[in-house]
Amino acid sequence: LCCDGTANEFAPDRTNVVKLFFTLAHDPNRQVAYYHPGLGTMEPPGALTRGTRAVTRLLGKAFGYGLEADIRDAYVFLMNNFENGDYVFLFGFSRGAYTARAVASLLHMYGLIAKGNEPLVPYAIRMLMAINNLERTRDDRADQEESYFRLARDFKDTFSTRDCKPRFVGLWDTVSSIGWYENPLRFPFSADNPDIEIGRHAIAIDERRAFFRTNLWMPRNPPPQSGPKDLKQVWFPGVHDDVGGGYPEPESGLSKLALEWMLKEAISAGLLVDPAQMSRVLGRSGGGYAPPDANAIMHESLKAFWWLAELLWKRHFNWNTRRWERRPNLGRRRTIPPQSLIHESAYQRGSDYANRLPPDGIPTT
Repeated sequence: LCCDGTANEFAPDRTNVVKLFFTLAHDPNRQVAYYHPGLGTMEPPGALTRGTRAVTRLLGKAFGYGLEADIRDAYVFLMNNFENGDYVFLFGFSRGAYTARAVASLLHMYGLIAKGNEPLVPYAIRMLMAINNLERTRDDRADQEESYFRLARDFKDTFSTRDCKPRFVGLWDTVSSIGWYENPLRFPFSADNPDIEIGRHAIAIDERRAFFRTNLWMPRNPPPQSGPKDLKQVWFPGVHDDVGGGYPEPESGLSKLALEWMLKEAISAGLLVDPAQMSRVLGRSGGGYAPPDANAIMHESLKAFWWLAELLWKRHFNWNTRRWERRPNLGRRRTIPPQSLIHESAYQRGSDYANRLPPDGIPTT
C-alpha cells in the first residue's frame, strides 16, 4: 500500500511514493498494489461545485480534512485483498506516512474486519481516535482509556476474522502536523507498534518549517514489547521534498538516495519489483530519470508565507529534557537525536556540511 503526502498525486514532478509504485512487480498471483494520493489533492464525491471542491482541497491541506477517509480506504483495500500468509508492505511520505502508521495501528488493535463490513471501518477508526482525544488532565483518564481498550477488544472479538501484522513499513519524513494548523487525528500505537516486523524511516536533516517537524517512531521498550521489531531511522541530506520527492526530475538527485535505500531495504524483506523499471527510475538505463547524487541541488523550503507560520507557538519535543514544550520555531533546524543513523551521503556533501552533523552520529549506508 502506497500512501502519498499532502497535495501530492500522480503528476510530472513525482514523489518517491509514485516512483516506488512504478517499480513494483504487478502480478495478481504474487503481489497486488494500491496507491492513494495525498490529502488536499482530490475532493470527496459530495463536493459538486468548483468552489466546494476548492474549499475541500484547502481543508485537506490546512486541517487534515479527509485523512480519516484515506485511512479507511487503505484499510478496506486490505480487508478485500489480504489472504493469510501474505506479506503486507506499507509505504508513505509526509502525511501519507502518518496514514500508513495509522493503518498499522488499526491492524494492531483490530486485525482485519470480515469482508463486506466496510460500514464498520469508520466506527473502528473513531473508537481508536477517542483514546488519544481524552483530556490528559482528567483524574479518571486511566479508567476511561481502559474502557475504550476493552471496547476495542470486544469489537475485534466480534467483527474481526484475521490477524494482519505488517511485514514492512517504509516511510519518508513523517511530519508531526497532520494539517497545517492542527492535528485532528492522532492514534495510539502510531509511534510504538510491536506488530510491525520491519520499520524503515528516511528523515530530512535540513527541513526547518514549523509545520513539518519530525514525527519519529519512539518505542518505549525493547522488542517484542515495543516496535517496530527491526527499526532503522536514517537521516538524509535535504529538506522535506528532497527526501520524499516531488521536485522536478532533474532536481531529484537527493530524493533518489532515500528512494534507492528504501527499495533495497524493502526488497531484502521480500518486496517484488521489476528490475528494469527500478533501473530506469534510478537513472541507470536512460528514460530521463536522474540518478542518486549526494551533491545534487538542495532546495530551500522555508520561504514566502512559511516564515509567518514560524511565529506561531507549536509543540516540540525537547531531546535534552525528553519533554514536550511549546514555543515559536523561528526557522530552527531540526534536532537530530543522540546516536542517530546518518546516511553516508550526508558526509559526502563536503566538510562544511559534514561539520554541522552531530559528532555522535553513526554513518550508515
